[in-house]
Amino acid sequence: MKVALAREMREIDRRAMAEFDYPGLLLMEHAALALFRWIRERFTPEKVAIICGKGNNAGDGWALARLLKLAGTGVQVFSPTVGVELPPDAEVNRRMACRLGVKEEPWFALLTNPARLASCSVLVDALLGTGFRGVVTGEMAAVINTINETGVPVVAVDLPSGVEADTGRVRGPAVRAELTVTFGLPKVGLMVYPGKEYAGEVIVDDIGLPPPLLEETAGSYYTLDQRELQPLLPRRHPEAHKGSQGHLLVVGGAPGMTGAPVLAGLAGLRSGAGLVTLGLRPGLALPEKPLELLVKTWPELNWEAYDAIVAGPGLSTQPDGAELLKTILSLEGIPRVLDADALNLLALTPNWWEEARGPIVLTPHPGEMARLCGLATREVQENRLELVREKSKAWGVTLVLKGAATLVGQGEEPVYINPTGNPALATGGTGDVLAGMIGGFLAQGLPPAVAAVAGVYLHGKAGDLAAEEIGDAGLLAGDLLPRIPRVMKWGHPCVNR
Repeated sequence: MKVALAREMREIDRRAMAEFDYPGLLLMEHAALALFRWIRERFTPEKVAIICGKGNNAGDGWALARLLKLAGTGVQVFSPTVGVELPPDAEVNRRMACRLGVKEEPWFALLTNPARLASCSVLVDALLGTGFRGVVTGEMAAVINTINETGVPVVAVDLPSGVEADTGRVRGPAVRAELTVTFGLPKVGLMVYPGKEYAGEVIVDDIGLPPPLLEETAGSYYTLDQRELQPLLPRRHPEAHKGSQGHLLVVGGAPGMTGAPVLAGLAGLRSGAGLVTLGLRPGLALPEKPLELLVKTWPELNWEAYDAIVAGPGLSTQPDGAELLKTILSLEGIPRVLDADALNLLALTPNWWEEARGPIVLTPHPGEMARLCGLATREVQENRLELVREKSKAWGVTLVLKGAATLVGQGEEPVYINPTGNPALATGGTGDVLAGMIGGFLAQGLPPAVAAVAGVYLHGKAGDLAAEEIGDAGLLAGDLLPRIPRVMKWGHPCVNR
């Protein structure tokens, strides 16, 4: 599914009116009908307060007020200033609603008597649209704070007010919605943090926009669901054998850090790789080697025997590891995943990308990304969307920037925003599992960007399943392993959970 920037969505609306003769009033009516339907489905709306601004979002709010009034629901609209004319289509809807008996009062009335909102069953945020940037101040800031303090469920129109549509940034007061009904395509700011936190549950309603316009939009970002993921996953031929399913090499392991390559190796197997070999330092003993994993020392490795390589889990930044990484960077014909200490070694190597050959996937967490870029972690977190596109292009890699709403970038291609995962994954070793999953998909022949997206989505999905069964705290990285095949199976359209 494409994820839209504000300008992309405005262009779709413009073309719907210019090329398909859609009146603006029709789009506004369809938006209101979508809000009306979802409010009635999710809540028991005995009394609804709609808080409007001055733009077209206010028109959606006024059209909704009319529909609620006609349905016999108690409805009240609060506006910046009563009677001030709105944009033409919004003004038409305001007048229709008022003539049906919908009462309009100024924001001042709710600020001086917040109980007016607290007595409602649902509040509707129709203050700001997708064009908002910056900080909400003054009376509107006070209105937003009052909305948030009521404790009443809030439904946001298209986007919670105070959240930036293109970045998800929240620079000041912003509405905390329980439900956001967004129109046409999901907006970037609803998919990434902190905006995602303010949006609550997000419902995407196409509001009858012409399908060709939604399909033709190039889209700078995209996301996936289970149905869309399934065709991307490797299919096993009836005559498949271990040699035909790809051989993954996991290079890593240092004293005290042998668990990391084991987790990555097992994740590669659980993702469908036919064989996995651990490439370990000479003299390094595993406390207990899983029977399914092969083991070799670095001098014994024959690089041409492997279909993909994961380098970095438990590697350490010792000089011998740095020398080995130079060799791995030069292996032009083998797709590689560089994770953990491989990334820390890259950060110590000026212009490392000039020596890199062939397909490479980097999987940094924000701290590792900060070291790679020479930035503070805070700067990385504030500019995730820009950095993943800029650096994947500059370095010539597929870049997986981990974190809440993990991103996958590949140069000029649309950036993937991951919808799966939860805070239970914030524990040691889960990154090793992700690297192994991506490596397993690479070994089976998936292109780097597809392997990265599939790995990220299914890793998060396995974490979601584990959190359902175990809880948000106490999950171990190894708990993901038996759940990987289960979430891969769920992706099949003929298989139910």
